[in-house]
Amino acid sequence: MNITNPTSFGIPGLTLTTSNAEGTGNGVRTGASIALFDTTVVASIGTSNTTGSQAVASRRDHVHAGIGGAGTVVDEAIARFDGTAGSAVQGYSSLSPTISDAGIISLTSGALKFPATAIASGDANTLDDYEEGTWTPQLADNSGDGTGESQGYATQVGTYTKLGRVVSIQGVLEMNSLGSLTTSQNARILGLPFAPSTLSNLRQSFAVGRGAGLNLPAAYASVSLATRDGISYIEGKVWDGTGGGSDFLISEWSASGRIEFAGSYIV
Repeated sequence: MNITNPTSFGIPGLTLTTSNAEGTGNGVRTGASIALFDTTVVASIGTSNTTGSQAVASRRDHVHAGIGGAGTVVDEAIARFDGTAGSAVQGYSSLSPTISDAGIISLTSGALKFPATAIASGDANTLDDYEEGTWTPQLADNSGDGTGESQGYATQVGTYTKLGRVVSIQGVLEMNSLGSLTTSQNARILGLPFAPSTLSNLRQSFAVGRGAGLNLPAAYASVSLATRDGISYIEGKVWDGTGGGSDFLISEWSASGRIEFAGSYIV
């Protein structure tokens, strides 16, 4: 039946429409309109219902347009906050990063940036650091002094990439003088970009790609390089095929020795 305003008898009853006009007075009057929401098209309910009838429809969620770049809309785009442009949610001037319903983040441009000082995570499934750069290899004896023994360097080149706990390094170290290094002591390569892991009995080896000018005990002898648990340098072994391995000495490096090496270690 029609619902009338007590102060306005005779005015037609409530009408179901798709608009939201406020009517002509306080409260809901007989001249007001009620907006109905349909799951697909709002206008499909109201225009087909006569005065005094009723209909039930599911609520239609309110949805904003997606965020894209350069005036476009990108499905699954990630919103960003721009405090310099009106303190509002902004789109992108280039391709938008996206995140799927399954939680997969896709970068169509840009990069992931980690802090200069890593914030370590104890979670085995969390990537907490990435860094790349250069380092300077130095030759030292047991004193661990890579510059104070008047050593002369012909080439010192080192690069590294750190991904989580794994550090991959490359190095070239060539001497032109041993200075006052003690020739009977062990040869050590200093300058690693990160200290190796202190895990007991962990030896981490590096491949020696080429050597030149070395004073090895035999023509067929070879050199291997490795770190030991907790030490901050690389040490060497000489393998001559008869006596097994022996410590790589400063005298065996020689005043013109050159070694090129590469490998990875855990921090």
